[in-house]
Amino acid sequence: MKLAITRPAGKGTLLAQQLEAQGVPCDCTPVLELVKLPVSEAELAPIVDAEQLIFISQDAVHYLAQHQPDFSPDCQFFAVGEQTAAAIEACFGRRARVPKQHDSEGLLALPELQQVEDKRVVVVKGRGGRTLISKILKQRGALLSHCVVYERIPAATGSDIWLDHWQRQGIDGIVITSNAAIDAVFNTQQSELLNWLSSRRFYLVSQRSAEYLREQYAIEDKQIAISAGADNDALLACIMDNQPRQGGTMTEQQQGHSGPQSSGKAAKPAAVSDKVSKTAVLALLVALASGAGAAGVYYLGQQQLTQYQQAVDQLNRDNQQLRQALSASEQTLAALNTQVSQREQQVAKQLSAQTQQLEQRLQSTLQAAKKQLGGAQKAEINALIRSAEFQANIQRHYLAAGATLTRLHDLVRSQSNTAAVQTAIAADLALLNAQPKPQQEALYLDLHGYISQADNLPLQVMTKPTQQHSEQSELTEQVSDWKANAWRSWLKIQDQFIKVRSHDKPVIDPLLDGEEQQLIRAQLSSYLRQAQTALMQHQQSVYFTALEGASATLARYYRTQDSAVAAMQTGLKVLQQQEFATQRVLELQTPQAVKEWLQ
Repeated sequence: MKLAITRPAGKGTLLAQQLEAQGVPCDCTPVLELVKLPVSEAELAPIVDAEQLIFISQDAVHYLAQHQPDFSPDCQFFAVGEQTAAAIEACFGRRARVPKQHDSEGLLALPELQQVEDKRVVVVKGRGGRTLISKILKQRGALLSHCVVYERIPAATGSDIWLDHWQRQGIDGIVITSNAAIDAVFNTQQSELLNWLSSRRFYLVSQRSAEYLREQYAIEDKQIAISAGADNDALLACIMDNQPRQGGTMTEQQQGHSGPQSSGKAAKPAAVSDKVSKTAVLALLVALASGAGAAGVYYLGQQQLTQYQQAVDQLNRDNQQLRQALSASEQTLAALNTQVSQREQQVAKQLSAQTQQLEQRLQSTLQAAKKQLGGAQKAEINALIRSAEFQANIQRHYLAAGATLTRLHDLVRSQSNTAAVQTAIAADLALLNAQPKPQQEALYLDLHGYISQADNLPLQVMTKPTQQHSEQSELTEQVSDWKANAWRSWLKIQDQFIKVRSHDKPVIDPLLDGEEQQLIRAQLSSYLRQAQTALMQHQQSVYFTALEGASATLARYYRTQDSAVAAMQTGLKVLQQQEFATQRVLELQTPQAVKEWLQ
């Protein structure tokens, strides 16, 4: 058979080489691609305090190792299979517990995962896949978290190109190791390709995949072979055990031909005539004459046979001597091999003893270093790092960030092996000091001052004018006052029909009640707070629109002659003319340096 191996790039090469060594040609066609997913600090945080860490695949191990996580010294590691356990030991130097049955059911049957109530368990996996492990661990009371570090996606939008290539290559069987790969292979709309694919033989790694293939794509059981695991050895054994066998039996037609031939040979002696002719007698005499010559030839042959037998005996004696010499050489070689083996064992013991001594010294040194760096001090260092990053990139408060880093420098200066950390802190302090003085803080404080003044500014409302006192309206008895008396009489008559009040203000301002005044003041404060928020969120258009709204409200509803109102109007115009610039994010070196030092 010729097989197609659908594992991701680089994962099916070794299996293909093993199969080709057994005479089985292979075609490696990756149908899935592995894509690394971004993992936030919040998703990595549960790993630091995890009591049990479960890895679903070796890809989960490799992608998590790229984030350089921290582990608790008492954390237990679990792997679904041997290859995943080997990856854990290679990447993290920790030994993992592996079940005999390399699947989710086998993992959940381990004794260490039976009593997990209130234990912090983290499952490191790819996106999608089975949820059995998570479901059962939650039912057992575990405090479960997930860390999704990669994703499987189809290598192409459809499988037509793969199926057409396999059909031209004469592929007889397909090796598939996941349900996602099954869906990617069957992702075609061409009925001819689908019919051809449905007639192939499939080599799977689990009963679950076999059931999925039967239910979703109606593949018969006789077309499916299931290996004992997902590793190359198990797949190789499964494929070789399920190869078609050819036999060399004789057909009935061949057997029929062989029968008459044998019977014909046996019939010839029966056909010899009983009559003896003269020619036969003459032949008999010739035979007797030649018999004498044959006797001489026989005697000569016997002499040659005796000489040949003597030569053979001499060769046998020589061979016996050579075998004895070879046996002595083999014994000498065996003794030398024994000496070499003993010497290797001695060297291995010495090397093991030296390695143990070195490990003990290293552990004692690490324990001494850990004792020097207490838990509270480590927590304070991490808090200072987070505070410095927040002040530098969120608050844009470079002076506060510099002060925080200075405090961190004083804290780690007394510790050992902190040269790299102190260098990083010095570089970050120089970077913070080199930043231009931010205008954001000054603008924010100006807006805050205007907000606090908004409720005290005078509005443009009507004030009751001072009423002018009319002149004396009483009539006099003097004849000379007849004109004044006539005017006073006219005013009294007019006052009974028309009320006229005079004041000294030529323009009447609009009348605003208490609710309208409160709404106007709230509108001004809202504009100023909106500008303040837009300033912190770097929303330039919202910032200038809010300032324009505040200026228009002042001009329309407030007394512009008042000094406070005039000062605010001038200040808002200055704010509108200020340059609005978004500061770049600063990449501090100190967090990474501290992380490496703590490790």
